[in-house]
Amino acid sequence: MRRIKAALLAALCLFGTLPATALAWDSEPRLVLQEEGSRVYLTVEGLEDQVYGLQLEMTLEGDCPDAAFTAEELDAYVPDCRVEAEGGETAVTIYMSALTGEDPISRDRRLYLGYLEPKGGCTLPDRARLILMDRDLRAHAETVFVGSDFRDGYDGDEYRISINDPDHGTLRVRPSFAEEGERVTITVSPDPGYELEDLTASFGRRDLRLTERGGGSYTFIMPGGEVDVEASFRLREGGALPFSDIPEGFWCYDEVQYVYERGLMNGTGPSTFSPNGSTTRSMIVAILYRMEGSPAVGGADFADVSPGQYYASAVAWASANGIVNGYSDGTFRPGAAITREQLAAFLYRYARYKGSDVSDRADLSAYADSAGIAGYAVEAVEWANAAGLVNGISQTTLSPRGTATRAQAAVILTRFARNF
Repeated sequence: MRRIKAALLAALCLFGTLPATALAWDSEPRLVLQEEGSRVYLTVEGLEDQVYGLQLEMTLEGDCPDAAFTAEELDAYVPDCRVEAEGGETAVTIYMSALTGEDPISRDRRLYLGYLEPKGGCTLPDRARLILMDRDLRAHAETVFVGSDFRDGYDGDEYRISINDPDHGTLRVRPSFAEEGERVTITVSPDPGYELEDLTASFGRRDLRLTERGGGSYTFIMPGGEVDVEASFRLREGGALPFSDIPEGFWCYDEVQYVYERGLMNGTGPSTFSPNGSTTRSMIVAILYRMEGSPAVGGADFADVSPGQYYASAVAWASANGIVNGYSDGTFRPGAAITREQLAAFLYRYARYKGSDVSDRADLSAYADSAGIAGYAVEAVEWANAAGLVNGISQTTLSPRGTATRAQAAVILTRFARNF
């Protein structure tokens, strides 16, 4: 086995020094890149021949010396990729070889390599050099175009597999276009502390039969039309939050868990929630927008809310329905930390918009700073205090113009969601 590996890799390295001309080979392979978050999945398409060895060379624009490649679902020997960053470019070389001379590394007409993590601001190339070898060390080398659509290079009828974007986990299908009768693989990856709740693949009104393969993989046979794949995840029973700064027993643990598992608030990083961090006006509006189901809406009419921002639709919806107002200079100030009285006003108007009873009022005279509440927010704060949403930070201090931390926002939003 070691001799086979050594022979294939030695042949690849030797052949890599030859001109990039196509030798006798029955297929016209093509490299497909699919960007998903920080990962770039690599697939070789259009194969008619069985592949026993591979060398892939790509030059990325930018310096990414920490770029790394991870092989996936391959019965192959895959040494570390070679990365050379110099002069504003990063050359990445990936090697693979079969474990034995009997079993190829390719399957059907595709070869799933794995994923590359550039780990920097590098730009992917539009061409790459690809060397493939068959069982007899017959090689094929050429500069191939890089694509992003699995349909290119096929003669048959192919249909799209569409996936949803679930909360608290990721969902992948391979391939994303398939012919009738082709086997499609679904891979689900729950976030820490979560588990798969439901997974369906539907063709029209009919649910397709899914076969569990283990390791979060499921397969189905492609019908003669487009397929929709949907997944949902739930908090694993007894599962802890993934945030190191919200340990079990923390004063707002249950409230953070509530907003997190419902997709209302996310962490500031994979393992941090930043409970003492500030909450901006745009964040709260985006949360209310998610609670409303993210309805379709036009553009926001504020000078500082551009269409490309993640909160643009939320601000437009909230403004159109009287939930938020801007400032006199025509701005919304989305990045400004939200004050406690502003948060009360947003929730008050949203509850009223939903038809809830907002007639309760609390007597705020016991708070020495109640006279400092802005005129527009007096009714809202009186209501929010009566409803137990915005309480004083002490028996005599309300701090209406103090900013709301992320932990406080989680608590207030949880109370609001449960009661209204």
